[in-house]
Amino acid sequence: MHFWCKVLRMKTSARFLIICLMLMTLCPGYLNAATMISPTDEGEVTISSEYRRLSQGEIVKISLQSPVPASAVLSFDGKEYTFTSDDTKRKHFTLIVFGLDMEPGTYDVVVRLKPSRGTPKDIPFKLAISQGAFPSKRIRVARRFTSFTSADIRRIKNEKELLGRIYSIFTPNWLGGGRFILPLKGKITGTFGEKRVFNDNFVSRHRGIDIRSPRGAPVMASNSGEVALVRDLYFSGNTVIVNHGLGLFSIYCHMSKVIVRKGDFIDKGESIGYTGSTGRSTGPHLHWGLRLVDDYADPLSMIYLSFN
Repeated sequence: MHFWCKVLRMKTSARFLIICLMLMTLCPGYLNAATMISPTDEGEVTISSEYRRLSQGEIVKISLQSPVPASAVLSFDGKEYTFTSDDTKRKHFTLIVFGLDMEPGTYDVVVRLKPSRGTPKDIPFKLAISQGAFPSKRIRVARRFTSFTSADIRRIKNEKELLGRIYSIFTPNWLGGGRFILPLKGKITGTFGEKRVFNDNFVSRHRGIDIRSPRGAPVMASNSGEVALVRDLYFSGNTVIVNHGLGLFSIYCHMSKVIVRKGDFIDKGESIGYTGSTGRSTGPHLHWGLRLVDDYADPLSMIYLSFN
C-alpha cells in the first residue's frame, strides 16, 4: 500500500512509465496499448501507443490528440518521425520501428508539439524494448546465389543503390486505408529475423515473412498506396514495392508475374501479381516485408494496429 501511495503522488508521465513496466513484467506479450495525459497551456494532450509487443523488429503506432490545432514530431533513438494529421489538425499519429539490431533496454522518447497558438511543448516518455526471439535456418540454393561473378556483384550493387533511392522517399501524408491485411492466404514457412545460412557459408537475416502458396496464386496489396518499384531483382526476383506514406513501404517478392506499374495508386486488397519462385527461392511462395524509414520490421506486427 505504501508503494502505491508513492506511485500515485508521482508526476503523470512517471506514474505512466512505472505502471506500464509493471504490466509488461507481469503480463509479457499481452500489453498492447497504453495512454498518458500531459497538461499544456491550451488544455490536456493525450498520447497513446498501440503495438503487438515491445521487442526488436516491431512497429509501434503513436497517436496524439491535442486540444487545439497543432503539428508534432517525435524523436526516438536518434531519428525524427513526423506525425500526420486529420483535417482538424487535432488528431495525429506516426509510426516508429524497433530495428533488429537495437539493444534491448529503456529508451527516451520526446514528442515536440507545436500548437497553432500558444507555446510549443516537449512531452517526454519512455519505451522499454525487450529482446526478440529469432531462430536459425539452413537453406540450399543455386550456387550462383552464394558465389557471385563480377557481373553479379555489379548488378547487386546497382540494385542496392536503387533500393536506397526508393526507400529515401518520404511522403508526409498517410496513403493507407484501414487495417493492414495479409497479402496471401497460406502457411508461414519463414519468419522475420531468422538467421539464414545458405549453402553452409553465406549468412543473412530474413527481413520479412514467407507465405507458402502454389504458383500463380493472386497476391493482394496489404494496404492502399503508390507503387514505388516494379523490377526483377537479383535476390528477390519479380518485386513490387508500395509506398504507404510516413516512410512506410510494403515489399512483395519472388512473383511469377506482376500486373501493376510504377506510379499506379492501388487499393487495399487489389491484385498486384501472382506467386512464383523467381530470384533466390527454393519453391513457390511470397516474401512479404515492411520497411519503415531505414529499418525493416515484421509485417505481422502491422496487422495488429488500427487505422480509421
